[in-house]
Amino acid sequence: MNKLMCGSYFFIPSICWFNRVTQNANKLAVLVVLASLGFVAMLAPINARADTVTASITLLDAEQSPVKGGVVIFTPLFDLSSTEPKNSEAESTPKTAIMNQINKQFAPHVLVVQKNTEVTFPNADNVFHHVYSFSPTKQFELKLYKEFTAEPLFFEQAGIVDIGCNIHDWMLGYIVIADSPYFVKTADDGNADISLPAGKYSVEFWHPNAPNEQPFIETEVELTTDKNFTLTLSKVIASDDDFDDGFGDY
Repeated sequence: MNKLMCGSYFFIPSICWFNRVTQNANKLAVLVVLASLGFVAMLAPINARADTVTASITLLDAEQSPVKGGVVIFTPLFDLSSTEPKNSEAESTPKTAIMNQINKQFAPHVLVVQKNTEVTFPNADNVFHHVYSFSPTKQFELKLYKEFTAEPLFFEQAGIVDIGCNIHDWMLGYIVIADSPYFVKTADDGNADISLPAGKYSVEFWHPNAPNEQPFIETEVELTTDKNFTLTLSKVIASDDDFDDGFGDY
């Protein structure tokens, strides 16, 4: 009756208006529900892919003093492509890192990079340096130069590279090349945090003054939630804060 009345000139305006509002509201409710279901379905794989956890590391020596410069590498034991979206622009941009020479010291003392990274060796001093390495992982020689950046070197093999200066014997630095993109180095207070996809990882540790230490109880860890690791070395690590080369100005 109401429909007939609304379709003819015998109609009651309030009834017609109410019917149209009700019909539109019902249609809108259905659309909202469908859109919500689609949005949730769309988000589900994204959220699953984006789940990350934080590994917090505290590194101590045998006297329970904080140790800086300790390197921890987490290598995924699962397919990374299922957890991380591809970024063609980022992948096409070459990775670069810097091993500086400041006050006749390598800075940083320990540099950690992923495999297939270019490293530059700028000289911030006003004296000559002659940087070299005889390490099996990467052998090279950057002959006498000062106050400019030598040509970058490409590090394509995982491992440890000891570097020195042929002029200043006390200059010693290290480049740690990791297969995995997930690595961290402890700060001056012995602490480090790293965020990475949830999953199972193999773990490796390295420190220049304790290269053979294995402070992890297990070589594999399952990270499903945030986790704290306290790693203790079996030896005392001397601080280099008061280092003095003692060789004069050459």
